[in-house]
Amino acid sequence: MALRTSVTDAVRNAVPFLVITVLWIVVMLVVYGAFLTTKPAAITYDPWVHASVFAVPGVGFLGHVLQQAIAGRERPQ
Repeated sequence: MALRTSVTDAVRNAVPFLVITVLWIVVMLVVYGAFLTTKPAAITYDPWVHASVFAVPGVGFLGHVLQQAIAGRERPQ
């Protein structure tokens, strides 16, 4: 029963973060799409420019995973 409660708590804690992350990724993809469709045809960008679009959500996701790992380790068994 303790495992079930632990899993339920972890999912309940993760859902708001996952919703925010999905919304952020959708917004970033819309902005990225606008960026690609409005840039002049003669201009090309390095791969790091394209990868930077996904860096902010990635850092946020990793931060949340780290926070959950720390919180899980601090909980009494």
